[in-house]
Amino acid sequence: MANNVNLKNKNKEIIWPYTNWSGVQDKPTNLVTTDELGTLGDWTTSGITFSNGGYPWAGTSTGGGDDHNCAYRVADFGSFKHVELRCIFGATSAFSATTKLVNLPSTIAPDWDLNSWYATSDDNATVQFSANSISLCPKAGKSTTANYMYSFMFEYYTTA
Repeated sequence: MANNVNLKNKNKEIIWPYTNWSGVQDKPTNLVTTDELGTLGDWTTSGITFSNGGYPWAGTSTGGGDDHNCAYRVADFGSFKHVELRCIFGATSAFSATTKLVNLPSTIAPDWDLNSWYATSDDNATVQFSANSISLCPKAGKSTTANYMYSFMFEYYTTA
């Protein structure tokens, strides 16, 4: 036995659902269909640079070609962007103070003053992510390891 269900508004009037969007009254005019939504583009290294001996990890400090180990991709939704950032990197030297190794392009900078630290497999250091860079931060009294693989991945939104 089937039961009928009626949707009612706050005035107890029955609301009849429409299957044809053109029949909906007072609908928003800024909606898009799923094929119009932004999608994540290809991985790119455009605008990423390295400093203080930092390099994209390929097993050695000589790199080994553009393997996109430090890269990002963007889904552009018009008024904002969804950014997916990954970086697998190393440094040619050990550091005993916080040192910026990866410089990021302003086109993917978060809107807020981001400053976050993330654990690594190196017990002596953390990775620091700020709005425009990635740094290595040694723990007090310790130093980072030269030619060690560090990794970082982050997803966020921006209007940059």
